[in-house]
Amino acid sequence: MVGLGFLLMSRIDSLWAFYGAFLVIATGSSFASGMMSNVAIANWFNRKRSRALSIAFIGPGLCGLLVPLLALLIGEVGWPQTLVITGIAMWVIVLPLSLVMRHRPEPYGYLPDGEGIAGPTGPTGQTGTKTPDVRAKAAHSSAMGLATRSVLKTPAFWFLATGAFFQQVGTSAVTVHIVPYLESVGVGTTIAALAVTGMTLCSLIGRLGFGLLGDFANKRYLIAGSLALQMAGILVFSTIEPDRLWLLVLFLLTFGPGYGGPIPLRPALMADYFGTKNFGMIMGLSGVVSMIGGLLSPVIAGWIFDTTGSYRLAWQIFTIVTVPAIPLILLARPPKRTSQPG
Repeated sequence: MVGLGFLLMSRIDSLWAFYGAFLVIATGSSFASGMMSNVAIANWFNRKRSRALSIAFIGPGLCGLLVPLLALLIGEVGWPQTLVITGIAMWVIVLPLSLVMRHRPEPYGYLPDGEGIAGPTGPTGQTGTKTPDVRAKAAHSSAMGLATRSVLKTPAFWFLATGAFFQQVGTSAVTVHIVPYLESVGVGTTIAALAVTGMTLCSLIGRLGFGLLGDFANKRYLIAGSLALQMAGILVFSTIEPDRLWLLVLFLLTFGPGYGGPIPLRPALMADYFGTKNFGMIMGLSGVVSMIGGLLSPVIAGWIFDTTGSYRLAWQIFTIVTVPAIPLILLARPPKRTSQPG
C-alpha cells in the first residue's frame, strides 16, 4: 500500500488527490509500522531482547540520512519521478523481506533465544529435529504472558504509558520544529539541516548504547537516565544563539541519545513485565496514550510561536512537563506475572 501511495502521489493534480494518496501511504505505514517488527523481535528474543531491539531500531534511525539523497534525486529527475522510484523501491526491497519474517518461533518448534533446539544431529539422526519435549516447551512458551485485561489493571502499565506520554511531549515538538526554531533565532538553513542529521546520528548512539546496556542493567534506571539527558537537551535547546553554536552541539550530544535510549528499552521492558503473548495489543494501547502527547505538543509549540514570536517559552514549558516521566518510570515496578489465557 505504501508503494502504491507513492506512485499515486507522483500523479496528483489537486489537493484532494494529494489527500487521497497520503491516506493510502498513511494506512499502509500503519499496517507495516515498527510495531510489527517489535512484536516479532520480542517473541524471538528473551535474554538479548534489548540488544536485538536496539539493533533493529537502527534501521528507522538511518532513514533520516536518506534525506540528502532524496533531495539530490529530486534535483536531478524531479519530485514525480523520485516518488515513482521510492514506490518501486518499497515493492522491490520491503515486500520480499516481509515475506520471510516470522511472527514467533513456537509454531516452528523453536524457543526464544534458540533454547531447546536439538543439536546438529537430532535424536532421530536428522539435523535440526525437534524432540516432543522441545515441542511441548515451545507450546508453553507461546502461551506465556498476562492477559490484556490483567495488564490494564496493573499500576506498572499506566506508569509506563503515562511516562511515555510526558516524554513524547518534549521529543515530538523538538523533532517537528527544530529547523524553523533554529532559523527563527538566526541559525542558517544549512546548519539547521545539518542539525537534523546530527540529531539522527546521536539518536542512533542512544538507541544502540542504551539498548546494549539494557541486557545487563535495570531498564527502568536506564530509561530514567535517558529522560534526564532529554530534559537537559531541551533546556539547552532553548538557549541557542547564532554566536553560541557550541550550544547546538551540546544539545545534539544530550537530546539525541536521550531521545534514542527509550526507543528500544521501553518495548523490551514491557515484554519483560507482561510477556509476549499479547505484546502487540499491550504496546498498541500504550502507544495510544503516548501518541496524545506527541500530537498535541507540536501544535502547542506552533501556537506559542505564533502568539509570542518565539519558541523559547515552549521549550522551557516542555522541559518542565517532561519531569514527571522520570518518577513515573521509576515507580513502574514489575507486576506479578503468570501465564494467563489472552
